[in-house]
Amino acid sequence: MMFRSSWWSSFLLVLGLLVSSAPAWADGSEAETRVREANDRLRELLGSDENSAELQQLVDSLLDYDGLAQRALVNHWARLTQAQKDEFLSLFKQLVARAYRDNLKETLDNIAIDFLGWEVTTGGSVLVKTRVRKVQTRRNRRAETMITYEMHLVDGVWKMVDVMTDDVSLVGSYRDSFNNIIGEAQNFDAGWADLLNRMKRKLEE
Repeated sequence: MMFRSSWWSSFLLVLGLLVSSAPAWADGSEAETRVREANDRLRELLGSDENSAELQQLVDSLLDYDGLAQRALVNHWARLTQAQKDEFLSLFKQLVARAYRDNLKETLDNIAIDFLGWEVTTGGSVLVKTRVRKVQTRRNRRAETMITYEMHLVDGVWKMVDVMTDDVSLVGSYRDSFNNIIGEAQNFDAGWADLLNRMKRKLEE
């Protein structure tokens, strides 16, 4: 009787784990749908008015700026005051949004996108894998680019927290750049001031 009870308890435990993990796997398709629908709408907006307010709102709703910033700054983030975080986020948001829009103009023009599936990471985020095929013209040969979107849930909404283009991470690129700038200074405060000044100058270009 004890054996049967123990077996039944183990079965329920395993079943509970499977049931509790099912939404994460099921939500992977929702993350893929989110990327697919966003790309379709972005292509429409870029084809009509690339400076529209709706385009900016769509980009803002898709990108998790807080998550991107924290990943890019890694250990530096914890030592910042709230005022420093707010100033950085304001600049970082503008830079990332502009870079993302510029990249969209290049990658979504005259191309075809193949969705290759998705997978859930150990951390619970979802990797949505795509292949971008440039339509062959007289000016260029047909080329392919692999783009993977890392999505995670923020208040029930799927948002992008990284983009890998041919295995090159957007967050990783920012992280390397920020670490180099801060590391070249005599101390953190000087490096941080230099980083913010460079970001401001970049926005003025």
